[in-house]
Amino acid sequence: MTGGGGGMGSATCRALAAQGARIAAADIDLDKAKRAVGALSGQGHAAFHVDVTDEASIVRLFAAVEEALGPVAVLVCIAGGRIMSTGPGTGPPIVDMTLEHWRGHEVLNPENVFLCVREMLRRRTKVPVADGRIVNMASVAGLRADEQTDAAYGAAKAAIIGFTRTAAKQAAPLGITVNAVAPGLIDTPAVRANTTPEMRENHNKRHPFGRMGRDDEVAAAIAFLASREASYITGVTLTVNGGIMMP
Repeated sequence: MTGGGGGMGSATCRALAAQGARIAAADIDLDKAKRAVGALSGQGHAAFHVDVTDEASIVRLFAAVEEALGPVAVLVCIAGGRIMSTGPGTGPPIVDMTLEHWRGHEVLNPENVFLCVREMLRRRTKVPVADGRIVNMASVAGLRADEQTDAAYGAAKAAIIGFTRTAAKQAAPLGITVNAVAPGLIDTPAVRANTTPEMRENHNKRHPFGRMGRDDEVAAAIAFLASREASYITGVTLTVNGGIMMP
C-alpha cells in the first residue's frame, strides 16, 4: 500500500490486517509507515520507503516487498493528494495556474497510480496470484467541479478514474479486479492542512450528515473492494461522501 503512513493509509492498513492480510505499508516517510505497521494486529507486516513520483523507487518497492513477503496480491494506491501553492484554500484559478502546478498534480496523482499498477500487472503476468485486487484513490473532485479544490487536482483525480476503467479491462484476464474509491471531504490531518476552518464549516452546513467523513469509513470501502466478496466488481468508482454527491 502506498501512502500507508497517512491517515487513510493507516486506517486501511488496520482494516486489511483485520481481514488477515499481511501488510506492506509504503510511504515517503518511513517512520510513519513503521508506526502504522506497529499498530497492526497479526504478524508478518513490514514498512517500506517509496517516493511515488520516482519510477525507479516504485520498481524497487515492489522488488523489496516481494522479496520479503512474496507476490503482491492486493495493491492499494493511496499516496497522492493536493499541491497548494499559497497555503490552505481552494488553490489557484485556471487563469493564474502555472504549468508547474498542473504537472505537479499529474505526477503526484495519475502518474504514480499508473506506475504502481503497471508494475503490479507486469509482475502478475509472470507470477499469477489468486484473488488479485487493485484499489486506486480518486476523489469526488474527479467526478464533479468542486469549489474546495482546483482544476489541476480535479483533472488529476478524473484521470485516475478513467485509467482505473481501462486497467480493469486489461487486468481481468489475470483474475485481478481494479476499482477506485472517491472520497468526499475526510477529516484527516492532510485535509485540515489544505482547507480553512471556514471551508470545513461551510461543507458541514450543507452536508446531509453535517460532518466530514472519517478515515475508517474510507478504509472500510477499500477493504471491501479488496476482499474475496468483491470478486465480480471491477472498473467501478465507489463514492464515499455521505451523500453530498450522488452520481
